[in-house]
Amino acid sequence: MYNYIIKNFMKSLTIFSFIIIFLASPAFSEEDNNITELIDEAEQYLLKGEYKKSITVYDQVLEILPMDSKTHKMKGVALSNIRLQSTLASQETANTSARYDILDTNKLSMLEFYKALEIDPDSILALNGMGLGFGNFGEYDEAKKYFERALEIEPDNFVTKNYLDYITSFFLFY
Repeated sequence: MYNYIIKNFMKSLTIFSFIIIFLASPAFSEEDNNITELIDEAEQYLLKGEYKKSITVYDQVLEILPMDSKTHKMKGVALSNIRLQSTLASQETANTSARYDILDTNKLSMLEFYKALEIDPDSILALNGMGLGFGNFGEYDEAKKYFERALEIEPDNFVTKNYLDYITSFFLFY
């Protein structure tokens, strides 16, 4: 009798497990598709120069995947681009946000790059973003450290070399 109960319990447990697996799999697949769609949407906004919209969508992705280094980096890029839009050299656009000012966007972009570096310490994009952010605050020694760290990881990166050359040449006149 005891064996019969255990045997039926094991059958029931097996059937229940399969049902859960089959029901849960589409839910995970649907969530993955949703995240992929959100990331694609955010990237399209970013490419069109609609930075506020891209940031809003990146925030939605980060609610689901708070440890996604790429999303933090791309949000940092969008914030940095808003900062560039608000400089005197930029053309007036409908996308310029009254919510952000130059110092806020620089600080916010640096926070995103910092979060990305916590997840992926060897990210060239995040290291360059931090270097640019410190440079924008006039902290050239600190900026130089981030650019040098990026070159340790990827010595032939011409973007990083250009940033470092600029900072170094600025020190000659500073």
